[in-house]
Amino acid sequence: MDAPMSQAFIPLPLAETIHCAWPTSNQTLFSAPELFFAQTRANAEYGKPGFTRDCGKRFHRGCDIAPVQVTATGQMTRVIFTDCATGQDYASEEPTFVPQDPVFAVYDGVVSERVDDENASDFGKHLVIEHRWPTSGEKFFTLYAHLAEVLHFPAAVVSGQPIGIMGQTSRIADARNWMRVAPHLHFEVRNAGGQAYDPVEFLRRYL
Repeated sequence: MDAPMSQAFIPLPLAETIHCAWPTSNQTLFSAPELFFAQTRANAEYGKPGFTRDCGKRFHRGCDIAPVQVTATGQMTRVIFTDCATGQDYASEEPTFVPQDPVFAVYDGVVSERVDDENASDFGKHLVIEHRWPTSGEKFFTLYAHLAEVLHFPAAVVSGQPIGIMGQTSRIADARNWMRVAPHLHFEVRNAGGQAYDPVEFLRRYL
């Protein structure tokens, strides 16, 4: 799902009303949002969209949804945190986990892109689903990234249909390592031109 890099979200269309499904089993966005987003010990903002990475210097177009079903591996991995107050990096040994949540299509659509080879993309195994706004008929797309498995199903999908299993896949080794510490589904929403909508605003408005 190639698209121009953007440092801001575009507004959701005011005239559109849809009813979408939860993308995972985690349904705490409204009741306990601190449990909805993946986070690391050093960054509680890690999974939220916007300038939430690299001490607020890197823009995150998606939201990273934490798993409900997760297994501790009993193993540790080394990651590099940054002290945002001083700008100094420091190493830390962190516990690792494996997610097991199913992933669901949030709205009716057709598969636009399916990648089953994790080495083919920074998003690892992933799906992009093409949808249409009901009033304008304009296309929009949802992305479900870093899957352990993409399920087999017809090209057309319906809201709430299982489409994959949450995983930790990416062609980037450092990304895979971070996902062992903070497993998640990376979820994005974009317009036909590849510009990103705020995925949390999308979920809050249409769920």
